Amino acid sequence: MKKTLFLLLLCMAAVAANAQGYEISIKIKHLKQGDTVILGHHFNEKLIPDDSTTLDALGRGVFKGKNKLPGGMYFIFMPNRTYFDIIIDKNQKFSIENDTTNYLKNMVIVGDLENQVFVEYQKFRDATFAEYQAASKELEAAKGNADKENKAKEKIKLVNQKLDDKYNEQKSKYPDMFFTKFLTATREIEVPTEITDQTERYNYYKNHYFDNFDVSDGRLLRTVIYQPKIERYVDKVVLPIPDTLIKETTKLVDQARTSDELFRFMLAFLFNKYAKSETMMAENVYVSLANIYVKDAKWDTDSFKTQLKKKIDKKANCLVGNPAKKLEMRLVPTDTNKLAVLRIPLEEFKTKGAELEKQKPNFEDRRQDVAKMLNTYLNYFPQEYDFSKEKKKYILLWFWEPDCSHCQKETPDLYKFYKDSLSKFDVAVWAIYMNKSVDKLPDLNRHANKYFDFIKKNELNYPGWHNLWNPFDQYRDNYDVNSTPTLFLIDEKRNILAKRISFRQCYQLIEEIEKAGTENKK
Repeated sequence: MKKTLFLLLLCMAAVAANAQGYEISIKIKHLKQGDTVILGHHFNEKLIPDDSTTLDALGRGVFKGKNKLPGGMYFIFMPNRTYFDIIIDKNQKFSIENDTTNYLKNMVIVGDLENQVFVEYQKFRDATFAEYQAASKELEAAKGNADKENKAKEKIKLVNQKLDDKYNEQKSKYPDMFFTKFLTATREIEVPTEITDQTERYNYYKNHYFDNFDVSDGRLLRTVIYQPKIERYVDKVVLPIPDTLIKETTKLVDQARTSDELFRFMLAFLFNKYAKSETMMAENVYVSLANIYVKDAKWDTDSFKTQLKKKIDKKANCLVGNPAKKLEMRLVPTDTNKLAVLRIPLEEFKTKGAELEKQKPNFEDRRQDVAKMLNTYLNYFPQEYDFSKEKKKYILLWFWEPDCSHCQKETPDLYKFYKDSLSKFDVAVWAIYMNKSVDKLPDLNRHANKYFDFIKKNELNYPGWHNLWNPFDQYRDNYDVNSTPTLFLIDEKRNILAKRISFRQCYQLIEEIEKAGTENKK
């Protein structure tokens, strides 16, 4: 019975200890009664408040909560808008004494070894940094004097060695401390000197980039180093190739699944990063991450995720590297007489279209009538165009419409550039007319006439330049065209080579590809 009672008391004590949460007492000299001091944590460059306390006449206060705080680098924020750092991890019951000036010198931690070690290390670091600055000034002043330069360099070397020795001591004495893990995470990977080939050096660095940095440790999220480390990896270390970026970002998201908080940060951070990026490579990564977001972002609303799914499904149709979706177009003649013939049925759109709208105000009710009229009109454009009929190696898709001010300027510029420069390559231009919505046929009449006027005025008839139209919209969905002008470059295998770049960049890209092809043949 006594043994059972003893075990029960032990269990109750363990539960009570776990439920104690946090209790951090502070005493700040030279602060007055009623002053407020804030406890918070670091999150990249942000300071996030977690608790506050009002001081008594002796400058004393207590931060206290029922639940433990998540581990990480925290700060004590003072009324003068300055702060000093502390570490909160396993032990969350200790006391701090400090002053309003020279925080590091005056800080006294009682009841927590990790913070005592943290304070000691900061003092050592500051003293060592002073030595480094002095040696650096000596080196600057010694320029031209080899003997003095060597002495100054030796001092710098010794300072760096002292920092390494201190780190190794910390790692040996306190391997389980979060502070040790934080210090390790700040250390850069060193590529062995015996690896001299630049490609091999890059591969080693990339493969070992996270050796010192535990992506799955949520405590590092509450420091200033987590996001910059991740961002540098995807921006500067990983090659900017869609498949590679997709593989690496997916891996990072999976590594962050150790906690809901870390997973939410990693997925949201990368998702927003590539959603905002305007590079065409980023869109592939964005779609990949958005698919994970739709599936696993439990914190967001179903309505947002439903809209997001529709958006990425459209983008998935036209990602760089993917096959270009089929386009079934009709060739618009450039001959003045033939254009005049095309204008005649448009008058029917104006009159009968207006009558039809009165009879059937709801577009869904008149959809079949509109489709019949448009199908009849397509017979005036006998020459069909799709990828199978195009013999050129490259196709430049140019989505434009005559009401767009940018299109009015850029389309003639592209036409001239094609005649003068781009046509020297085996490339065709498909200038695709983005017709107005067929909901209102009288408006389509006005718009199509304006389109024909533009073709006639600018004489868009150079060989290899094709003016194309199909009033049955295929491009807004298949090519995610929401604004004009929009350019796509299609390669000889009819895959999307590039998108939303300028036509001059298009020229440069084809030039580089052709040059590389010539070199390979040689």
